Amino acid sequence: MFQSLRSVRWALTLISYATFLGCQTIRPSNGLLEQQTVNAGISSEQLRIILDDLVLEFSSELEQAADRIIAANESQRVHKNALLWKTNGIASGFQACSRRDSLGSYFDLWILNKQSLELFRRPADPPLFGDSQAIAIAACERIESSMIEVLNVIGDELPIKEEFARQFANDFPIDNLYFNRASITTQYTKYIDEIEAGKRELLEVVGDLDNQLDRMQKLSSMYAEFLPKQARWNAELMVLETLQSEAFTTPIRDMSLAADGVVRIADTTQALPKLVEREGKFLHDSISEQRELTLLAIDRMRAETVDQLQSERVAVMADLQDERNAVLQAIQRERIAVTKDMTNFGSQSLEQFDRSVDAKIVTAGDQGRLLIDHAFMRSVQVLAVLLPLACLLLYVLKRQKTDYKDRNNEVVQVVRRDDASETHFPRRAA
Repeated sequence: MFQSLRSVRWALTLISYATFLGCQTIRPSNGLLEQQTVNAGISSEQLRIILDDLVLEFSSELEQAADRIIAANESQRVHKNALLWKTNGIASGFQACSRRDSLGSYFDLWILNKQSLELFRRPADPPLFGDSQAIAIAACERIESSMIEVLNVIGDELPIKEEFARQFANDFPIDNLYFNRASITTQYTKYIDEIEAGKRELLEVVGDLDNQLDRMQKLSSMYAEFLPKQARWNAELMVLETLQSEAFTTPIRDMSLAADGVVRIADTTQALPKLVEREGKFLHDSISEQRELTLLAIDRMRAETVDQLQSERVAVMADLQDERNAVLQAIQRERIAVTKDMTNFGSQSLEQFDRSVDAKIVTAGDQGRLLIDHAFMRSVQVLAVLLPLACLLLYVLKRQKTDYKDRNNEVVQVVRRDDASETHFPRRAA
């Protein structure tokens, strides 16, 4: 009976522990930062918040440095390189911060800055930004200082540190301002962004999807603030490329030849001022008309580019919203299905447990009756053996007591005879 009660108590304890573990299934997933060190100064979620500010600081530094370079130079090549730097650099920065794991995003952004710094420090003839190359290097160094400050906040126990980012930037440098970069995931055997799937429960993965979608939406919103600037910078790049194209430079060259012809005509026709004035006015009007037509065409192309980019942005945001709604609906359906499955599984487990407990109670009752019968039979056998022994022992003790009394009586009689003999025959004094 006591054993059955103890078994029931242990079973209830195991069920309570299993229920507690089930309640702990939906929890915030640990990122690569928590897997690599247990004494980090911040968590993966806090690092993600810092990264949001860091990518905005990165983008602002690039934009300000590029604008200073454009303001300090008149070369169209330097203007084009500065536009390419802030356009593609900001896009690559947001792409690096869009990784699923915050630690992977941090090191990818750091590697991007180191690759840019090495590109600007690398000797080139002519330099990418002419005499303003030091402005770009100083901007990258300021970003580098911010990266080191974040690493100090994380702590010293992290296995991968600045050496990892420096080594990767040296092994896979970038050669131009289009930022065609090697993947940190494929080159280093998926060391970053690879979480052990065996340690993640189903409900943990489902519960983490909302956080990932919110992070992606927040990052998209921050990048959307730069989309109008990106459109303007792309329009400026298009204008610069148009001004440098053969279709535009040829008419300008022809206009220069025409101007030279006008000068020669003026020199040779000083005697005919009216003819020179009429021809000069005609050429001036023609050049002015061509110039106005060219500027109107450039403005129209710029407006069409801005409108197209705006419509593309609206379409992309609408697609992202539709995808988010579809994913949320799918997640809701999966949650309902998983909850039903867990409820059915719990009910079946309780029923099976009740049947097991009933069977154990019946078995314990049968075993108790058999044990009582066995104990009674053993008690009868022990009594059957002990009673004769007890009688024999009592008999022996009684016999010894009788013999002891007889010996005492004999001793008393002997003493009495000795005393009587001493009384009739006293001993002599010594």
